[in-house]
Amino acid sequence: MSRSRFLWFAPLLALAFGILAGVAGPKPGGPSGPPLKHSEARDAGETFCPAKTLVYGAIVIPNGRCYLIAVLRGRRGTFLAFAPEDTHIPPGQRVRLDTPAGPKLKGRLFLVPLETDVALVPVNNLTLVPARIDDSGIRLTIVVLGTQAPNPPAVIIDERER
Repeated sequence: MSRSRFLWFAPLLALAFGILAGVAGPKPGGPSGPPLKHSEARDAGETFCPAKTLVYGAIVIPNGRCYLIAVLRGRRGTFLAFAPEDTHIPPGQRVRLDTPAGPKLKGRLFLVPLETDVALVPVNNLTLVPARIDDSGIRLTIVVLGTQAPNPPAVIIDERER
């Protein structure tokens, strides 16, 4: 191919790739679905009162109550825990679940599996965590903040009217 033909063909090829990238690229609102209605950050120990019932698989977290957001690590994995606001867990404190009061507290928690690459708390411990809560109206994304994880752990939970 002569140099003059290549100089004519190269801009045409670049234009074609630019158009294809614009058509096939990510859509506004991101790949995660509907746009956010609102997002808010909560410090450790601040209550969270869901406007709708939260559903994650067979786990149903009722609305009309307020919860503290915590991370629990047990022998079966790491969980995002929704603790009733009257549990009196001080922010920054780890609560050991292998004490006599541990099973009573654990029975009052709603546990949602949390995938993470790092240990957020020691095994058989629970601690309140700061979180960012992103609400799209049909899904709630809860991102655990203040961790040493390169990608902050997050959980996506469906919202339903009940």
